[in-house]
Amino acid sequence: MYGPVIEGKRLRLRPPKAEDAPVMITWFEDMEVTQYLFVRTPPSLEQEKEWLDARAKDPDSIFWVVEVDGKAVGSTGIQMIDWKNGFGLTGTVIGDKKVWGKGVGGELMKLRADFVFRQTPLRKLKSGYIEGNEASARAQAACGYVEAGRWRKDRFVDGEWRDLILTELLREAWEAKHPGSSV
Repeated sequence: MYGPVIEGKRLRLRPPKAEDAPVMITWFEDMEVTQYLFVRTPPSLEQEKEWLDARAKDPDSIFWVVEVDGKAVGSTGIQMIDWKNGFGLTGTVIGDKKVWGKGVGGELMKLRADFVFRQTPLRKLKSGYIEGNEASARAQAACGYVEAGRWRKDRFVDGEWRDLILTELLREAWEAKHPGSSV
């Protein structure tokens, strides 16, 4: 399913629109953008539209486009939600390099967590990043994610095997840092 519109200080999380698909596929054409992603090949426009349609229909996912100054710059979501056990797997791509290093990742993760822990019964968000992805490491740490383990030499990046660092954010840890109000 698509998530609701959530306004932040620098950005807005919103449901995707049809005109986002052509922009989104360009993100996957840039090897610097895909360097630390699990998906590294650009989809066709038709594949991207089908993927967005599948997100809309999936009751076990919540998906947003990340918008800065009225322009789609990335996407984020929670997938493979296990409603019985109360967790989901998060993911993010910031495809527009003009907004890199400006706090977009950290803010969107905080907005996403605030929504999840205040509007859903989920008790944990699981995530991860490939060793060397310092931007993701910083954004996750700023949001309160902690390392839960690692899969050693799990991903091949830039000619070498790197660890996949597994992270998690528990509802009670989030609530302790953000009592009673939105971000």
